[in-house]
Amino acid sequence: MTRRYPAGPQRLLRSLNGRAVLEAIDEAGPVTTTDLAGRITLSRPTVAAAVALLLERGVITEVGPVTGRKGPAPAQYRVNADCAFAIGVDVGHRKIRAAVADVTGRVRGHAESEQHGHRGADALVGQILDMCVDLAEQVGRPLQEITQVVAGLPAAVGPDGRHLSYAAGLPDAGRGLGEALGRAIPVPLVLENDVNLAALAERTHGLGADTDDFVLVSLGVGLGLGLVVDGRVRRGATGVAGEAGYLPSDRMVAPVGQRRDLVQEHLGARYISAEAQRLGLPGDGSPRTVFELARAGDPGALEIVDDTARSVAYVVACVVPLIDPALIVLGGAIGANGDLLLEPVARHLADFGTFRPPIVASGLGQDAVLTGATTMSAELAREAAFAAATTPVAQTEPPSTLS
Repeated sequence: MTRRYPAGPQRLLRSLNGRAVLEAIDEAGPVTTTDLAGRITLSRPTVAAAVALLLERGVITEVGPVTGRKGPAPAQYRVNADCAFAIGVDVGHRKIRAAVADVTGRVRGHAESEQHGHRGADALVGQILDMCVDLAEQVGRPLQEITQVVAGLPAAVGPDGRHLSYAAGLPDAGRGLGEALGRAIPVPLVLENDVNLAALAERTHGLGADTDDFVLVSLGVGLGLGLVVDGRVRRGATGVAGEAGYLPSDRMVAPVGQRRDLVQEHLGARYISAEAQRLGLPGDGSPRTVFELARAGDPGALEIVDDTARSVAYVVACVVPLIDPALIVLGGAIGANGDLLLEPVARHLADFGTFRPPIVASGLGQDAVLTGATTMSAELAREAAFAAATTPVAQTEPPSTLS
C-alpha cells in the first residue's frame, strides 16, 4: 500500500511568502514589486499576490509611483504606520509620563501628570487608565483598538508579569497593583521594571547600542541596575536582578547576628537631602540643588558628590567581576550628572578593585524609561500586526487519500 499525503497547505505557503514580503517592505520601503522580487527569492507574480493580500489586510499602503524612471511608473509600497498603535507608560515616584507610537515606532502623542499613588492603588490605576484613553484619542482610536501597552514601574516584576515586589514608591508597596492594572487595561499589557526599560532604551537608542554587555547604573530616588548580557536584559529567576540597593554596605561591620546597613541607605535622593541638611547647605536640599552648588564649587556639596561617587563605585566593583561588562553607563536623575560623577567614580573604583571598565554618562535624561517602554510596546505591536496580517485564514483541508 502506498501512502500519498498532500503537499503543505497553499495557505501556509502564502502566509510565509506574505511575511517575507512584509518584512522586506518594512526594511526597504517605499519599494516596488519589481524591487521586492530582486530582494527576496520569490517570483514577481508571487510578490504581487502577497502585496495584494497585504494591501487588503491594511498592513501596507501604496504611496505613489516611482519618478525618474523610463516607461510606466510602478507603484511603491510601505508599511501602513497606522495599522497598529502602542502605548508606553513611565510610572515614576512623582510623575507619570506616557506616549503613543505607531507601528514604525514614531511617537505620535504624549501625556504627563503628577502621580496620584498617595491616594491609593485605585486612584493610581484609574489615572493610568485615563492617560491611556487620552493617548488613544490623540491618534483617533478607542483604547480597545490599541494593540499593546507597556508600563514601567519602580518595582521588581515577578515571572507571572503581575506580582510586584520591592515597590516602596507605590501604594501598598505594590500589593495587588499589577493585577488591578491587568484587569483595568482592556488590551495586552506588559509590566516591566523601570530600570530594565531604561537599559533597553540605552541598548536601542543610547550608549549601549554598540555593545552586547553593559550595566546601566540608575541613581535617582533609589538605586537600580539594568544588566544587559548577550544583548538581552537580565531579569533573573524572580525578577529582582539588578536590585543593587540591597547589597550590604561597606560603611559598617555589623556585630554577629546584626544585619549590615544596605547600600541604598547611603545613596539616592533622600540620603543626599539628609546630608545637605546635616551640612547646612543653602537651598531646598534636593539633589538638583546640591549638584548645582557643587558646580559652583561649594565644599559641602562637593563632599556629598564625592560620597555618592564612592557608593556608586562600590556597587560597580561588586558587579563587574560577576558579569564582566564592556561598559558602565551612569543614568537616572542623579547618576546622569557625568560632569561631576565620572571622575570620582573612576577614582574610587580604583580603590575598590582591579577591574575598570569604561564609565560613561547616559544622554537619554528623564526620557530613558519612557523611551524603553514605548520602544518595547511598539515592537510588540509590530509583531502582533505583522502576524495577524500574514496568518492564513482557517479553512477545511481536503482529507488525505490512501490507496
